[in-house]
Amino acid sequence: MTVERVSPKVPKPLAVLIFLLFWAVAIVAWCIANVSNIHAVQAFIVDLGLIFAFAGFAALFVETRRGFTAILIFSLLGVVLFAVGDLLGIPILVYSLRILGSAVAFVIVPTNVLIAKLRILT
Repeated sequence: MTVERVSPKVPKPLAVLIFLLFWAVAIVAWCIANVSNIHAVQAFIVDLGLIFAFAGFAALFVETRRGFTAILIFSLLGVVLFAVGDLLGIPILVYSLRILGSAVAFVIVPTNVLIAKLRILT
């Protein structure tokens, strides 16, 4: 017999607070992107805003601590990859990350949550 680990639930008001906080950080990042004169740094600041926006939106759909940990890990990985792509001038990496991040945050996470809650003939 196998034992299934259950991750503790996160209260919905906390998820909404994370959503609002992350979107506020994203908007501030997009507003201050023009402070720098270096275009690579401007692009990196804008991409940091994208990461916060994607993570904030995905936080609305995740219900467990394990899910929030996964969002944090993928966000940190995104920061590192965006830094490499923006500061070293690798546009294919940057554009791929932008497409992948939006697909995961706006399509894959909500779809997985919806499918996990469906019970057909059970």
